[in-house]
Amino acid sequence: MKYVVIVMPKKAILDPQGKAIKQVAEDYLNKSIKDIRVGKYFEIELDREDDELVEKLAKNILSNEVIEDYLVKKV
Repeated sequence: MKYVVIVMPKKAILDPQGKAIKQVAEDYLNKSIKDIRVGKYFEIELDREDDELVEKLAKNILSNEVIEDYLVKKV
């Protein structure tokens, strides 16, 4: 079973890397972009389905719940 975990900074958290990429993209394209936020993407492969394990991993190891939100998907 394969899972994907996406970790993104919470909306209230400043994302300087996303702001820098947005500025470079706007300069390159000469177009305005509303927003770019940078996150983390993890692919986790297990021998069998274990939603609880992946949820625990996402919450306690892959993300910092104070400043980040995460999303777990089965793929």
